[in-house]
Amino acid sequence: MDNLIAYILSNPGRYPGSHLYPQPRSNQSVKPLEPASQMQLIWKATVEYIHEKILEGKGVNIKGFGAFTFDIETKLAPVTAINPTSGEIDDQRLDRKHLHKNRPVFIPDPSLQSVLLRYHGKNQVEKPASQRSVFQRGFQMIFCNPVPIAQACYIDKNVVVDTHRAIFSAIKELATAGRSITIPFNFAVIIISNLTLETRFNQNFAQNTNSKYYEAKMRKSDVPCATFWQTTSQDKWRSSALSSLWSKPDRREVQTMNEKTLALKIMSLDLASSVRPKTTL
Repeated sequence: MDNLIAYILSNPGRYPGSHLYPQPRSNQSVKPLEPASQMQLIWKATVEYIHEKILEGKGVNIKGFGAFTFDIETKLAPVTAINPTSGEIDDQRLDRKHLHKNRPVFIPDPSLQSVLLRYHGKNQVEKPASQRSVFQRGFQMIFCNPVPIAQACYIDKNVVVDTHRAIFSAIKELATAGRSITIPFNFAVIIISNLTLETRFNQNFAQNTNSKYYEAKMRKSDVPCATFWQTTSQDKWRSSALSSLWSKPDRREVQTMNEKTLALKIMSLDLASSVRPKTTL
């Protein structure tokens, strides 16, 4: 990603937008960053956002790039009796309700798939022919929302949108030219090489998505309805990993630094305005 960001910044005419310049932060105690660090910050928050949503049992569609979701295979409930003497009853109930086998997949966007001429083009998710939208194919599919990413980075939403557009446009352009690209995520790695695409998911991540505890997150019927209505947006944000992704600077320390900087500025102005008196011989 460092090389890709450097390529984008070295070609500002191809990828215009607000990401090319240091942007003011939404929190005054946080200083603006240079464009490269600014894009790296947004990318790390984007990866964390996608990872968090998938761990919640949702698929995420990234505009112009593709969607991370699951191919779900359903089996019949096992005919087993719950025996209190053989272990925890709650665990036995979860084992009985574990009916789905999840296979994490990545569905390329049509604009990206048209560039990959050697891509096999097979359907990653079994779907009826009538379902053409990616939001109909994935499980609990949502779009990649730039607002929480911008909130985690203390930056404007439009900067996140421009950064995403530039990154995924550059990926498609380099793939068209036949370049090899490795796109790292926390849970997977996407490799584009020789006009084809390969997705390698982390083994521990793939195993966790097939556990009985993960399936409990996928079932909305297990969550009381009152929990949904009584949980505020502030509570959801506090429980999110994005809220603690970067620690906030102490305002008192920032104010002290600003006062020292202002004092140094005034001192430099005083020194610059002072003139050595002329003496007559």
